[in-house]
Amino acid sequence: MKLLPKIATKIVSEVQQVINEDIIVVDTNSIIIASTQNSRVGTFHEGAQRVLGSKHKLYIHQTMAAELKGVREGINMPIMFEERVIGVIGVTGNPKEVGPYAELTRRMTELIIREAHYAEQIEWKTRGLDAYFYEWVNLTSVDQEFLDRGIMLGIPIHNAHVCCLMQLGISALHDHEAQWMQREILELFQRFFQNENDFIIRWGQGRFLLLKSANPSFSRSRFCYQLEEFQKSFQNRYKSTISVGVGKTPGTHVIHRSYREAKKALKVAEKQSGIVFYEDLVIDIILEEVPVETQEEFLDRTIHILTEQKELIETLQSYLRNNQSIKSTAAEMHLHINTLHYRLKQIKELTGIDPKETEGIVLFYLALLFLKDLYRDKRKHSMSAPTTASI
Repeated sequence: MKLLPKIATKIVSEVQQVINEDIIVVDTNSIIIASTQNSRVGTFHEGAQRVLGSKHKLYIHQTMAAELKGVREGINMPIMFEERVIGVIGVTGNPKEVGPYAELTRRMTELIIREAHYAEQIEWKTRGLDAYFYEWVNLTSVDQEFLDRGIMLGIPIHNAHVCCLMQLGISALHDHEAQWMQREILELFQRFFQNENDFIIRWGQGRFLLLKSANPSFSRSRFCYQLEEFQKSFQNRYKSTISVGVGKTPGTHVIHRSYREAKKALKVAEKQSGIVFYEDLVIDIILEEVPVETQEEFLDRTIHILTEQKELIETLQSYLRNNQSIKSTAAEMHLHINTLHYRLKQIKELTGIDPKETEGIVLFYLALLFLKDLYRDKRKHSMSAPTTASI
């Protein structure tokens, strides 16, 4: 463990909150790397040099301060880490007056360093896991070297897992708020998913990849309950949405298919900020593969001409909602049946598509889905909304 200026600066900042004295932190070259007095940073400290050699506390009185280079009255103490001296912490002032704070300062310093070391170890492990998972989800086959690397990282790669993608609704948050939320969600995850074979890692801005163990005792209903409770807790705690897409195919050595399924399920889930299992998707599987350009062209050929006539769009929506029942649609819209027939006739004349025929209703059903999705995407990107804002 090397005492770096970044950690030293944190030590000074933390200690300052406890004692109102000047502090210095010195590295193993006897150079001050952090201080409450910026002018001292980068200067040589002969008292610290003695402490580094003796590994003992040094009381510096006025006479000694005048004799030693770069030294002021105070107390210098060795900073120990794993039985090694990695630096010196100094409290400036009359030794008798600052003495009561000296041991507290040293203990705080060593605690901060241990925490920093632990966080660094976690960060390195996390980076290793991130890199491994990014590689894993994209592989369609694996070799023994890859399997061995997973075992070394503590990943039960021989066990079956299902991929699950989570997307936080943090686009409206400031960067520091989003980063804070992403850190805390890992702690929240530990509360709901305590199986040692489950893994969650950051997967981009506001997104997480959860590998859920799919062992013989795996229960979809139990997993769904966990996700629902996790989602509720998150939304209550942060007043923000979270969408979840779950893959279908458990994978052992290869999880590429499950990952692709989770991506498709997440795209559907984001439309409603819900939880979607890939195995429940039917028409959505096809619709999510249709490019935006194709959707727009389809709309041009079907209901584009109706977008300026809100009541006809609403009539189509109600007609579909009521399974093409004239009676139910008229009742829902508070229309006379003859008025409804007239509107359906108008729709046919304007579009050339008959909503009373099977092919026609299928075309209108797809068109309304595309129209709703495109409007939602435009609203998300703060673009001007079309006249069909109620869709």
